[in-house]
Amino acid sequence: MSENNFYSFFEQISSKLGVRERSFRKIFNYLDKMPDPIIIVETGCLRIKDNFSGDGQSTLLFDKYAQHRSNGSKVYTVDINPDATKICEEVVSKNVSITTGDSVKYLNELSKKFNEDKIKVSFFYLDSFDVDWRSPEPSCEHHLKELTSIKNILYKDTLVVVDDSPIIGYLEQRKEGILDLVPFGLVPKPTISGKGTLVHQYAMDTGAKLLYSNYQSGWIGFN
Repeated sequence: MSENNFYSFFEQISSKLGVRERSFRKIFNYLDKMPDPIIIVETGCLRIKDNFSGDGQSTLLFDKYAQHRSNGSKVYTVDINPDATKICEEVVSKNVSITTGDSVKYLNELSKKFNEDKIKVSFFYLDSFDVDWRSPEPSCEHHLKELTSIKNILYKDTLVVVDDSPIIGYLEQRKEGILDLVPFGLVPKPTISGKGTLVHQYAMDTGAKLLYSNYQSGWIGFN
């Protein structure tokens, strides 16, 4: 798939991506600047055909992008649900390695293999544990486990993105009905919420950089 064909495809479906459109565009723009081969590792695969607005169809997008980059570019994805991996196999090409299993165990094993084979991952997309917005802690903890599982194969320019991780802050309602941030000092500053809460805390404590935050958040500089 040529560059023009990939971005033609992306523009055709971008309006369907909803809150994820801007983030996916930033992901691909960032990967455009990275050398071949592009290696993408995803946790939580495509699970419903054509569900662009709900799940984003990330595995399909990554597959299309890897094909257009070619030169050994490849996608690896894992999901604990066999029904999801079965559907994913029906949608994406053979250039996607699909595994059914626990993502933390998978990432640990993949990290050892990639270290031995000297394979550099360009981009990790962590999205394996659905978030309950009323009680996000289990999902937050799981995604932090995923991050620590890949720590040894993160490079300074490796992009790590966590889905469902918008910025959260404390707001007040003005008389005219406009919402505004409560002044810092009285309350904590805005931070990352959802699945990426603990990943962001770890990133800030270890000197990584928040590259962007839309509905998804992305970091570089973990190592």
